Amino acid sequence: MRKVTIALIALLTFVAGLGLHYALPRVSTVQVLGVEVKREDTDQRTRDVYMIQAQLIDGGAVRVFRNDDAWFYLKFDSANLQARATGLSRDEAVEAVAIRHYGWRIPVLSMFPNAISAWPVELGYRHIPLFNMAVILTLLTGGFFAWRTVKRARARVEAALARRSEERAREAASRTVPPVSDAGHEDWLLRDQPTSNRPDDPGRGA
Repeated sequence: MRKVTIALIALLTFVAGLGLHYALPRVSTVQVLGVEVKREDTDQRTRDVYMIQAQLIDGGAVRVFRNDDAWFYLKFDSANLQARATGLSRDEAVEAVAIRHYGWRIPVLSMFPNAISAWPVELGYRHIPLFNMAVILTLLTGGFFAWRTVKRARARVEAALARRSEERAREAASRTVPPVSDAGHEDWLLRDQPTSNRPDDPGRGA
């Protein structure tokens, strides 16, 4: 049972880690090459999807970002971000652009990281993920207090069960009556018989 519990905790931790890696924002320092609008056909409707084409500084790998609304980041201005990215790609004075994004790039599934915001930065810019650090620290603190609460509750339950078991044992012992020994009962009866002093007592000798 202990191994199953450990395996389950490890699996939940792995799944939670994947979820955090997907959902938490990251910042990439790139050079914006251009923008694109793709037509996406679904079963229900056809819509336009904004795309931002970029490349890592110093001729690095090419990065393509999806520019779509994200309700859990309160992002509902994809068109504005697309216009801003267009301006950054045409501004020769901009040497580097920081793009905050989340998600994964999976070519087989045509998945792209979703861009949240973009702003010009200087070359050599290094982003410190304060938001991610605060989120992870909050989750770890909450997990620690949750584990501590569960541990204390488990200890209280085990103590209550132990007290109940002791009470049942005492009740069972009190209902058990020890057997009464008959040793000496006959002598007690003989000792309590009166001795006759009458003259006509046949038991007396002449």
